[in-house]
Amino acid sequence: MNEIKHLWQNLATVLIVALLAFGGWELFGPKVEPTRLAGVTTKVKHLNVVGVGDSLTHGVGDATNAGGYVALIKRDLEQSGDYTVSTSNFGVTGNTAPQVQHRLDTQLKLQKAVKQANIITLTVGGNDLMAVLQKHFFDMTTKDVANGNTQFQKRLAKLVATLRKDNPKAPIYVFGIYNPFYVYFPNLTAMTTSVQNWNAATKKTLATIDHAYYVDIDSVLSKGNTSDKSKATKQALKDAVAGDSNANPLIFTQDHFHPNNAGYAQMTKQLWHEMTKTKQQWEQ
Repeated sequence: MNEIKHLWQNLATVLIVALLAFGGWELFGPKVEPTRLAGVTTKVKHLNVVGVGDSLTHGVGDATNAGGYVALIKRDLEQSGDYTVSTSNFGVTGNTAPQVQHRLDTQLKLQKAVKQANIITLTVGGNDLMAVLQKHFFDMTTKDVANGNTQFQKRLAKLVATLRKDNPKAPIYVFGIYNPFYVYFPNLTAMTTSVQNWNAATKKTLATIDHAYYVDIDSVLSKGNTSDKSKATKQALKDAVAGDSNANPLIFTQDHFHPNNAGYAQMTKQLWHEMTKTKQQWEQ
């Protein structure tokens, strides 16, 4: 009987010590902070992304028919967990700068979308350069390309001014052009030079316009550059530089002109690079 009584006294003592220890810890111990997960925000911002332009905005070559880079930038933004995104795709295959301008001037749906946009993208210029090449195919000179470039820059400035008039705040990201024929004629320097001069002039034009930014795609599409380090891709790139017409791993094989899915992914990567540098413009 005494042993049982002694056992209960010991248990009571342990319980009292435990309660005192627990109470002291609650009063004087470190406070528990709520868990904070990286990338989790309490407020999700909604963004309207409007793509305007030619077949590169339309998404020709995108096997999913989702809309090329416009769909991909939406996915990337939403996967961050910080945004919900609505997109409007006003890309029309074959459009030159005057044709895009005409749509901006006459299409009420396009005008309304531009006014509501947080982010505006524009692809234009490739068809304008091709028009110069087709017109002077057998007797083209550097002067012909230079004259075509001068006319295009005036049209580009008007295009961007129209977008800015409809939307004074949203940043406008203008893609440069690229040389899809590099893999066919890697030694044809005239085409490469024409593309480079065209893009250089576009940069200068955009530098004179507030919140208008140049997006380089020539460096990642013309030669089929990719971050993929696989042996198959490396061999494809070697074949491309050697002139294999089917070798550029970023170009749509059915027309050898437009990007394929991998090409649009590279375009989106270049767009995102510029967007991150100017984030304060579209997060307002």
